[in-house]
Amino acid sequence: MVIYLFMARTRMTQLDMMTGLNARTLRTIVQGLYYVMEQDLTMDDVKVGGKDPETNERIIVEIDESKFGKRKDNRGHPVDGVWVVGGVERTPERKAFMMVVQDRSAHTLQEIAKRFVLKDSHINTDCWSGYNRLDEIPDMNYVHFPVNHSENFVDPVHGTHTNTIEGTWNGIKQNVTARHRTKKMMPWKLVEFIWRRKHDDDW
Repeated sequence: MVIYLFMARTRMTQLDMMTGLNARTLRTIVQGLYYVMEQDLTMDDVKVGGKDPETNERIIVEIDESKFGKRKDNRGHPVDGVWVVGGVERTPERKAFMMVVQDRSAHTLQEIAKRFVLKDSHINTDCWSGYNRLDEIPDMNYVHFPVNHSENFVDPVHGTHTNTIEGTWNGIKQNVTARHRTKKMMPWKLVEFIWRRKHDDDW
């Protein structure tokens, strides 16, 4: 029953009332589910972009970073949120990667691109300076189109936008409560998101 309710996105505060189990037992069960999800995912599930095998055209990958907010704990003390860098390919599968980061430096963003974004991808980003040299990463052959959000959400010349990843952030934030927006829990919530997307057609 716990698994069914968890998959139905039932909040932890409701799980204990609906199952009669104590919070510690529920946390153990849910953590076990996170481990199962993580084991089911492979690097192929989070590698995005490359070239379309049918058209040989570059696949567009939108990359962005989002702060999963600063909040107050149950004693009213401020708790820093976490930065997450993510990317979504503009395909019917909408394959994606998400990763908690310590900073948004050019080095960090380039290393993430090399790890998750396949060679020959077309990358769209905003104008954050950390993205400036993505197309100069050796041997990756990326093309990079930034869009200046202070002027337009869609570039009037190239049609460049990051609306897909922006919408993805909104979807994740709707399902991650404030108490889970921590360095400890966010990686697991991102695993859950990627896993659910992978198995979206299974139920």
